[in-house]
Amino acid sequence: MRQYRHSGSKALQYGIVARTANLEMRRLWDSSIIHRVSKHQLKLWAIEGVKKKEMVNKIVSEAVAEKAPSNISPQSKDDVFVSFRGEDIRHGFFGHLVIAFPRKQINAFVDEKLKRGDDMSHSLVEAIEGSPISLCKEKYGQIVIPVFYGVDPTNVRHQKKSYENAFAELEKRCNSSKVQIWRHALNTSANLSGIKSSDFRNDAELLEEIINLLLKRLSKHPVNSKGLIGIDKSIAHLNSLLQKESEKVSVIGIWGMGSIGKTTIAGEIFNQNCSEYEGCCFLEKVSEQLGRHGRTFLKEKLFSTLLAEDVKIRSPNGLSNYTVRRIGRMKVLIVLDDVKEEGQLEMLFRTLDWFRSDSRIILTTRDKQVLIANEVEDDDLYQVGVLDSSEALELFNLNAFKQSHLEMEYYDLSKKVVDYAKGIPLVLEVLAHLLRGKDKEEWESQLDKLKRLPNKKIQDVMRLSYDDLDRLEQKYFLDIACFFNGLRLKVDCMKLLLKDFESDNAVAIGLERLKDKALITISEDNVISIEDPIKCSQLWDPDIIYDVLKNDKGTDVIRSIRVDLSAIRKLKLSPHVFAKMTNLLFLDFHGGNYQECLDLFPRGIQSFPTDLRYISWMSYPLKSLPKKFSAENLVIFDLSFSQVEKLWYGVKDLVNLQEFRLFDSRSLKELPDLSKATNLKVLNITQAPLLKNVDPSVLSLDNLVELDLTCCDNNLSFLFYHQLKKFKKLRTFSEIAYNKFPGQDLTKSWINELPLSFGSQSTLETLIFKGCRIERIPPSIKNRTRLRYINLTFCIKLRTIPELPSSLETLLAECESLKTVWFPLTASEQFKENKKRVLLWNCLNLDKRSLINIELNIQINIMKFAYQHLSTLEHNYVESNVDYKQTFGSYQAFYVYPGSTVPEWLAYKTTQDDMIVDLFPNHLPPLLGFVFCFILAEDYQHCEQIEFNISTIDDKDDDEKDGVSIYMNRTPLGIASDHVCMIHDQRCSRYLTRVAKNHTRFKIKVTARTDTNVKLRERPEVELKGFGISPISNSTYHNLIQKMELFDYMNKWNRTLMHGCGISNIQGRRKSAAQGDFRNKAMKLRSLNFLYMKLNGN
Repeated sequence: MRQYRHSGSKALQYGIVARTANLEMRRLWDSSIIHRVSKHQLKLWAIEGVKKKEMVNKIVSEAVAEKAPSNISPQSKDDVFVSFRGEDIRHGFFGHLVIAFPRKQINAFVDEKLKRGDDMSHSLVEAIEGSPISLCKEKYGQIVIPVFYGVDPTNVRHQKKSYENAFAELEKRCNSSKVQIWRHALNTSANLSGIKSSDFRNDAELLEEIINLLLKRLSKHPVNSKGLIGIDKSIAHLNSLLQKESEKVSVIGIWGMGSIGKTTIAGEIFNQNCSEYEGCCFLEKVSEQLGRHGRTFLKEKLFSTLLAEDVKIRSPNGLSNYTVRRIGRMKVLIVLDDVKEEGQLEMLFRTLDWFRSDSRIILTTRDKQVLIANEVEDDDLYQVGVLDSSEALELFNLNAFKQSHLEMEYYDLSKKVVDYAKGIPLVLEVLAHLLRGKDKEEWESQLDKLKRLPNKKIQDVMRLSYDDLDRLEQKYFLDIACFFNGLRLKVDCMKLLLKDFESDNAVAIGLERLKDKALITISEDNVISIEDPIKCSQLWDPDIIYDVLKNDKGTDVIRSIRVDLSAIRKLKLSPHVFAKMTNLLFLDFHGGNYQECLDLFPRGIQSFPTDLRYISWMSYPLKSLPKKFSAENLVIFDLSFSQVEKLWYGVKDLVNLQEFRLFDSRSLKELPDLSKATNLKVLNITQAPLLKNVDPSVLSLDNLVELDLTCCDNNLSFLFYHQLKKFKKLRTFSEIAYNKFPGQDLTKSWINELPLSFGSQSTLETLIFKGCRIERIPPSIKNRTRLRYINLTFCIKLRTIPELPSSLETLLAECESLKTVWFPLTASEQFKENKKRVLLWNCLNLDKRSLINIELNIQINIMKFAYQHLSTLEHNYVESNVDYKQTFGSYQAFYVYPGSTVPEWLAYKTTQDDMIVDLFPNHLPPLLGFVFCFILAEDYQHCEQIEFNISTIDDKDDDEKDGVSIYMNRTPLGIASDHVCMIHDQRCSRYLTRVAKNHTRFKIKVTARTDTNVKLRERPEVELKGFGISPISNSTYHNLIQKMELFDYMNKWNRTLMHGCGISNIQGRRKSAAQGDFRNKAMKLRSLNFLYMKLNGN
């Protein structure tokens, strides 16, 4: 068995010690060995004066380091150490044993390995101490198992028969204390549990038993995974795939982007499992070896390793039937690393049919499609994701500071490095070595340099996957990486943006190839994101852009420009600045204000490139676009915060336009004719108070999905509202009205009631009525089966929220007037809900019944969310939480309502900022989610976000561990009373699950601060009046289901009793029967109440 510690392509082995002691007449080895080894508890040495045919004691000493005591075992070199004396032994049974070792991948040390001229004492002791199965029982906590070949252990233990005579001779010539040491060694070996040759019918059975025992012990030898962070879940999952029964040989595929750790994980899997197989082979860099040495060389290397002998192959396609039959009878484990070609397995093996069904083949690759082409089933595919932020920080610290815990002085800088590395292990290691030993000023300088010019080693790392792409795929990747990363564009939109001509369909397959190579990710809602961009020739560096624009260096090779205008101030640009950029497709100017943009173009803009597909220009300074503006290729058009009054005259061909945004364009007076924007999906003209009328063509936009009229003229909003039925694909409608225009009475035009038929618009997914004067929402809203988001904040007259559809994920209702919130009648109906975010900030007039129902509904929804995401704790998510702070909402379930106490159902509660969590013995399943409750005190300071820092402290030594942060959005206007905040956060659950694996009892501490851009010490603290935590597992969730089923049953009985058991109007003979029926039902109800109390632990 071999253990690979990946450092380049080298692999270090660890070993066993097998040792034979031949009690033949001879002088003991030199005194230096005696002195060095006599310190150990076990001393097995050759003794003079015994005839070898009368007495042969061969001892195979085997030790496995189960728990290394205070001493650290030397670096392993061999698997088995063998000591013996006598040519007949060498060529007899022991010769067969040594031949058997390599066939089982056991590396044996015999004295033949000693090179001529070696210091014999030093080499032997080094071999003994350097093997995990050796003589060093006491020093390294090892186990020794002797094999008694042709001898009775009793005679060895008491030195009888030939031993007695031999020791009598020794006592005449040697120091008595030394002789006593040798007696003790024999006595110790005989007392150990071992193998007697007399228990077996022949040497073949004995040899098989020794080999099997060695393999068994080796498989229990701990794999030295020091320095490997964040691979435990990957190893566990892949081991489960290896152990899965199959009718034919299983091929397992490991894939992921370059430098993500595929080879390391495959090596660990190989190390841990090789001893279970009869033949093993790990071939690194298969594609590279094929290119350098050819197919014949690779096949010879593979089959020679499996058979532990020299195999010759005459032709690239050749493989003898004899070799096939031999390997076909073996249980083998093969790892082919860095496979790039389709049909790689067929090239090496022709077919897999001749392998045994319990054999396993593992492939690693950067391309998922290569695995599919090489017969890997979907269930046997495993993608290696990036490290999450806590794992990345641990790996960085280990390499930068030689310790896993954080150097607090470098905390902020370390977090910046981790954010830059995006969870890619090799990038983290490169950066750690780059910064190791440098002071903070050098760190800051290096980080600033990395923003402008990426480190060459990191570029080389990131290019591994990029270089595998064809020309078109590289172009798509660079466009996404250098321009669209972070813009959250969907696949359909990206196809339009990237295509070269109208009928170009190559983009779709190109995006799939990027996904298969793990260079981009596509979320469930089809949003494209990228793990880490390779900085490219597109214009992204502010200094380069400044030079190009200032000196009119634009050329036709420029495809995109994306820049923060605040970084290129005081420029005066020519009206013809874009004239030479004939191939410019994507333009993004952001960050500047109106005056800065006006100064940028004092003489206006003469023209834009005709092929522009994406324009996003915040604070566009001019009143209109150039007269010759071409819009036929536009896909996304965004002039938010602009000074534009009228975009263009006439009708433009807008067939490709999908998104049209003019957010907060307060000078906008007129919308153009949009009749040819037949594919328009998003229309956002919010905060346009001067826009009174629109072209009628707007009402013919059949494909419109999102319509936002926030703070527009109210008659305009009213017009759209009453035309909603015309927009059959509409998913989002926003109509927000504030009384912001002094001197104008707009009250009568405000919508204050929704029609009873409101639920008929069943395709709608988002509703925003922020600041409206509606008093009620019709019950028919529960028929909107696609509704996912509803915003009712600042609806100052809203009093009741009816039962909402089960599809709803987000409910926002900051309404002081709100008194009643309704929910489905039964708990079983509430289990069908999907609420992930319910924020009832400052709803201080909610009645008691609503508050009770809100707490129960939150318990059901948050425990369901936690249960549904337990499986994410097993894997390294593609969604790695590296950018957690920007996207934390997608990893959370979050609920807020007025209150000042932690709900009773949480397992652990306190009014302090820390408490002990003891998970033993009730909460020790392999997967745990954690639900938090925070009690926020009344607070009127302005704050939009709160950071909760969760840290754990070892209950035994008060050693504080690295913590994890949970972020939460808060109403910015302040909270007028205490509030209960319930959160399940996936990243925090992963962190606490790792803690719980090592410490079932620990102290947990919570601090809270407002999250701003200032330094940590300057951020004001947020007062917490207490917090609670509860572990969620499969069993706790299913227990809740049982309780709620009982709860529903009890309510049903209550309703039955109230409805059917009144006896005041029962007369005559039926009266006593009814009374009896009432008593029976009342007794059943009391029994159910008792059972419910028991289930709740009361």
